[in-house]
Amino acid sequence: MKVRDLKVRPACIEDLDALVQGNLNLAEETERLHLDADTLRRGIRALLELQAPGRYLVAELEGRVVGQVLITFEWSDWRNRTVWWIQSVYVAANARGAGVFRTLYDAVRREAIASGAGGLRLYVDTTNIHAQAVYAALGMNGGHYRVFEDMFAEPLPSAGT
Repeated sequence: MKVRDLKVRPACIEDLDALVQGNLNLAEETERLHLDADTLRRGIRALLELQAPGRYLVAELEGRVVGQVLITFEWSDWRNRTVWWIQSVYVAANARGAGVFRTLYDAVRREAIASGAGGLRLYVDTTNIHAQAVYAALGMNGGHYRVFEDMFAEPLPSAGT
């Protein structure tokens, strides 16, 4: 596989199955989490159909998605600009080490700068040492912040869904 053969593009509805599978793999590989595939599918569909804030970019090789990133947005009052969050990073096992994420990251970075964004952020599981090394090699640092969370249980489906 050659990086120059990769095509980075916005994800579309035809990528739904690949994005769902990528996220299922990501959760299992990095956190040993088993996500509910139906909930995940609805969440990704909402993004692809512009019903939720954020968007996916995919790296495609020979018509097959081999990498993905989700971009979400945070307003920074300190910067008076938007900060882009990189989430749901996944590269297919057989495409790792070939520069797929670097290619996706470079595309995201160029778009963020062109849009006037204040910067890029991501969070990584503290035990995912390999990913941390990849991000550091790209020039990212994570030395002065820790992310804390208070995640709520999944809401009950509303009537009619």
